[in-house]
This record gives sequence, structure tokens and C-alpha cells, in this order.
Amino acid sequence: MADTILYEAVPSREATLHLFDETGLIRSVPLRGRMSVGRNTAQNQCDIPLNLSFVSRRHGEFLQSGERYFYTDLGSTNGTRINGKKCSRDGVSRVELHDGDVLSFGYLEDKNALDRRIVGLFTQTETPFCWQKLSLTEDVAELQIGRGVSEGIAMTDAAVSEKHASFFRSGDGWAVIDHNSTNGVSLNGKRLEYPQYLSPFDVVRIADAYFLFFGGWLIYSAGRRVEESEEESREQPARNKQLCIHIVRRSAFQHFKKLLLLQDIDVTVNDGEMVLILGGSGAGKTTFINAVMGYEKAKGKITYGGADIYEEYERMKYEIGFVPQQDLLRGSDTVYDTLANAAEMKLPRGMSDEKREERIREVLEDLGLTPEKNSLVSKLSGGQRKRLSIAVEYISDPSLFFLDEPDSGLDDIIGEGLMENLRGIADKGKIVMIITHSPERARRFLDKVIVLAKSSEDHSGHLAFFGSVQEAFDFFETDTFRGIIKRINRKDENGEGLADYYIEKYNARSRRR
Repeated sequence: MADTILYEAVPSREATLHLFDETGLIRSVPLRGRMSVGRNTAQNQCDIPLNLSFVSRRHGEFLQSGERYFYTDLGSTNGTRINGKKCSRDGVSRVELHDGDVLSFGYLEDKNALDRRIVGLFTQTETPFCWQKLSLTEDVAELQIGRGVSEGIAMTDAAVSEKHASFFRSGDGWAVIDHNSTNGVSLNGKRLEYPQYLSPFDVVRIADAYFLFFGGWLIYSAGRRVEESEEESREQPARNKQLCIHIVRRSAFQHFKKLLLLQDIDVTVNDGEMVLILGGSGAGKTTFINAVMGYEKAKGKITYGGADIYEEYERMKYEIGFVPQQDLLRGSDTVYDTLANAAEMKLPRGMSDEKREERIREVLEDLGLTPEKNSLVSKLSGGQRKRLSIAVEYISDPSLFFLDEPDSGLDDIIGEGLMENLRGIADKGKIVMIITHSPERARRFLDKVIVLAKSSEDHSGHLAFFGSVQEAFDFFETDTFRGIIKRINRKDENGEGLADYYIEKYNARSRRR
């Protein structure tokens, strides 16, 4: 009955829509201004795309008015329900949303048809979310919730009673009961007055915690389990953090014309993972990296460990390391002097000389540069110079490490050695994401692969795959990264021109999971 962390969402006074289908959490979307929801087509592009057959092209619309939020169903075929009550279908009346409201998009008459609906949880709170999945296996008869429980889910919120509530297995399925708690339990937005059986997609709220029932498992967010002071959190290493990437679109203007570069990309990367960014020609690999790092903001949300990289960029930029293709090293400096200068600029001013020296020695060792520490940069080999460029960025101990073609110009042996160095950095709990034109060198060191492909319909980069290396090969029916690129490149680029096919294939697979 161990928890599995799925997704961390940022705390914010602004509203967020957490979307779930029959597989669990899909993504969390910040709601700002006026945002449409519906099924994308070549003629219709929505701010919140739900590309499912039972969702209308213009299904509904969210509207922010100051600190208030409203939803309007725009005459959709299968309707929208808020806390079980159907919205008006005349496209005129609006429903004001409140923290904890549950929106259901799609066909709900058949409660067993899990793949015929999608649920949105509307939240407007500063409580940080950490969504987790918990299996309700056959050996589990009851799951207790409270501040004083020893078996179940223990919460620290003062609004939660010692034994607040329980999920329990009964003859006709799972049910929820309130144990006469002080602040009560709500089910789908309504106060729970007596034990009730649960149906898939039911949402139970206890204080600031949410529990979504999916039959054989729960997805829940109980906020922080332990509160830490700022000083304590700085001293402790990051644990169980995730980089959550939700890009609605990234566009740019060229010759007074708006160009769409990327859209509809949802990826979650865990600490300690090394990820390859693979893509066909013009698919937007560098644009993607720049958007994730916050250098060139996209429409969407990028969070790391619950912090919004866009909203908190001045603080979060110190968590990010970026190694571009071209280095800016001075040939007249030694390797040690180069790192010492970088440490002086990038490490905290209050760090002692002993700690700074210890960090320099550690980085030299991690990148295999200790034997060369007294060598002039101008005398280094190509591989050594590349490792020094990485060391300059790595000296600040970033949590997120992005590299654009770090092995460019290196032979296979040196290039593979560099990838092994990067694997060592990931093993220290960092997220390492790389673009390379020689991906086979990195193959045995990778955890995940992101594949971007350029759509022939809108000429922008889409997510065509995200998963493990072997899953990628199975998905594209090949056994090499070169084979994947050949599948998605255009025919005039020596490819097979199947980008649209694999984009849709991945979207369909994501909807089923």
C-alpha cells in the first residue's frame, strides 16, 4: 500500500484545474483570463485541449474576473456538470466556481463507462499539492484518515480530527464515512451526512486534502506532511521532486506574422533521471529547452518541486544549469582557475573558503578533470574542454541540468565517456536533459526519451512520445534512435513522413492509460 508520487503542482492564489481521466491525473492547468476548453481541430484551437470524441469542439469556457472564476458550457453535446448538477446549455448563464468544485465533462449517464468522461477539480488555494497514487488491494479492508492514525494516511493539518474519516470496503464496494469529525467531509462538493458508497471519479475532500476514487485505487493530495523552515529546507537535499512540464503553446513573431512553434506538451520528469530530447528537423528541441528553463516563456506552466519556474524565475534560475553548444572558456587560464572563478561568481557569498574548495574538488572529480586541474585550457583536448564547460555550470550544484549537444565534435569513445559523466550527475539526484545528434552514445545511460515531431497540419512541434528507451523502440517499431528520426522526418528529409501518425498514436495511447 505504498504511495507513488505522481505529480507536484504549485501553490498559488490563482485557480488551477486538475484534470483526470480513467487512468488518473492528466495534468494541472492554471486558469487565467478567458480560457476555452474543447476538442482541437485544424480550424479550432482551445486553450485547454481535451481531444476526446465525447468532448465538443467548443465545449466550455473559463473566465477570471478579479479573484472570482466562472464557467460557461457553450452548448456542448454531452454537457458539463458541476458537483453533479448539469450546467445550462444555452451558452448564456455562467456558474461561479468555488475552491473544491468538481467539473465533469462528457457523457455521465453510464457510470461504468470510465472512458466516456473527464473530471476537473477546481482549486483556489495556497496549499501545495503533491498528487500520489495508492492501491486499494484485496488485503485492504479500511483506510483511516486523521491526525492520530497509525495505519492509513496521517495528516498534520490542525483542521483534521484525530480520527477524521475512513474509506472502507463493504459488500457492494468501497464507501466513505465521517467519524463525527469537527470540520466534516465533503463528497463531490456536498457535506457528507452519512456513509455513502463511492463511484469512479468521486471526489472526497477532508480539510485541504482531496481524494479521487478510481475503483481499485485512490489519487490523493494531502499537502505537506512536515513543515520546514526556509533555513532547514535549504540545508536538506531535494527529495521526491519532479519537473512538471505543461506547455499549451509556444509562439513567436517573424516578419509581423505569428508562428506556432510548440504545443500540447505534457511531461513529468523525476529527480535522478537522465532524459534525451529527440526530434525531427524543425521539431523545436532547442525551443522546448528554452521554454522549460524559462529563458523563453511559453503559454503554460513549468514547475519543479511545486515551485513555478515562470512565476518565481529570479529564485528558480539558481536551480538551473545550462551548457550551450559553444563554450566561453579563456585559453590562458588553468582548469583550476576557471572553476575557481566560476565558484566565486556562482556559489553563495557566505560560503567559507573550505566549503568552496571542497566543491571545486568534488566537481573536478565528478567530471574526470582532477589530473588536468593545472593544465591550461588552451592545451585541453576537445573532450576535456567539453567536460570543463559542463563543470563551470555544474559548480553551482543546480537541480536541473540542460545540455545542448554537449558531445558535438567528439569521437564515439570520448563522447560516450562524457555521457557516463552526465549519468553520474543524474545519479546524485539531479535531472539531466540533453539534446545530441549522436544519441546512440547515450543509450545505455538514459532513463527516458522525449520525442518531438513537427505536425504537417499546424507546422509546430508536438509530443510524439515520452517514456523509457525500450518503450520508445517498441512504440516506433525500430531498434535505434536513428530509426525513430527516420519515422518522423519528412520524405524530402530522407524520412518516412509519419510525424502526424505518431503524434496521434501517442495522444490515443495517453488517453487510454
